[in-house]
Amino acid sequence: MKITPGKYMGLKRISTSTGCFQMMALDQRNSLKRMLKKFKEPRGEDLIAVKRSILKNLSEYVSAVLVDPEYGLFENLKYIHRNSGVILSLEKSGYVEKKGGRISQVVEDDIVRKAKKWGVDAVKLLIYWSDNVSEEVKDHQRDLVKKMGEMALESDILYILEILTYGVSESEKTKAVLSALKEFSRDDYHVDLFKVEPVVREESHGLSRDYIFDVTGGKPWVILSGGMDVETFKKIVELNCELGASGVLAGRVIWKDSVRYVDDPDRMDLFLKTTGVRNVEIIRRAMSLALPYHQTPYYKDIMIS
Repeated sequence: MKITPGKYMGLKRISTSTGCFQMMALDQRNSLKRMLKKFKEPRGEDLIAVKRSILKNLSEYVSAVLVDPEYGLFENLKYIHRNSGVILSLEKSGYVEKKGGRISQVVEDDIVRKAKKWGVDAVKLLIYWSDNVSEEVKDHQRDLVKKMGEMALESDILYILEILTYGVSESEKTKAVLSALKEFSRDDYHVDLFKVEPVVREESHGLSRDYIFDVTGGKPWVILSGGMDVETFKKIVELNCELGASGVLAGRVIWKDSVRYVDDPDRMDLFLKTTGVRNVEIIRRAMSLALPYHQTPYYKDIMIS
């Protein structure tokens, strides 16, 4: 497998010393506003302050942080630990409903080129995907993934695709995720790493590491947390790493309970330094069987060119 220098450096920057991914998501916008509304009517500066506290107290304990370009990117860059990689979200928060399907949009048309200029290590696009919607909706999502992938290739920056499935029952969720992975593993999308919804115990029967890598085209994948509690997520991380996951890109499971202290920065800092760090450590230990990216089929015989 050939990889360009920029993409290779991105992989190294966002992974641990062993080549696994213990990454923290902090690109929440609409969902963070909803969390804060339980305590106050949130303003933009509240989102920036919460993100600042999380970065200041936790970024040194993770291999990379995922941030957004809308709330505090430049104000908070100096609070990201020097050993933590930086991933930038490309999409607008949420989606647009169109003919029964969900349309993703990017923050700016040239956001990938800006990300490269700003010196981040990778970019991430979130798309909503369902096999049960019109071809027009699916074509829009395909075209967006491909366009961002081509721009990432042109800019020589690592490209992560996050897929959120919808329009299926919970019992069909893993099947839907695998179907989406098979679609976007094609080389013309230029995806380097996948972020997906996790497999749970009752859906794991019949799945194997080889089967999942056949679906992903051998490319590495990590799981999201969806805001569940840390003890539940711990078990899910262990299962998915057994199935070949290379780690996590998890957010709310780490820091969600800190937002109650939005108007008390000292208490928020203390919570993150104690409970937040503990949550990170629980997830790190659960990743003991995570597969390093350089041992995945896609990157096993990596060549830089």
